[in-house]
Amino acid sequence: MLNQNQQTMAQTYLFSKQSRDEVYEHETSYCFRLRRGKGWLHLNKKATKLVEHDDHYEIRLADWYINIGDKYISETILRQEQCQELQEWYLKTKTNG
Repeated sequence: MLNQNQQTMAQTYLFSKQSRDEVYEHETSYCFRLRRGKGWLHLNKKATKLVEHDDHYEIRLADWYINIGDKYISETILRQEQCQELQEWYLKTKTNG
């Protein structure tokens, strides 16, 4: 397994700053609010690079975190879908704003 300094960042997403919910964050994870009724997405801080921009966050997820393999395929798909949904929401609000 690669150490944290050698991880390859596999996927990048853009999330609205309004979607971050710092109240529910833990020492080891970032928290983002999904659409109403869908709960929260917690992203492991060791696997996530969070880059703050003026109106959004750039979320870079480590390859081992977003592509966790066949054993946990349902978790992989769910995490990817949730990240994609948060990005689509940000892009939609940006174009409508």
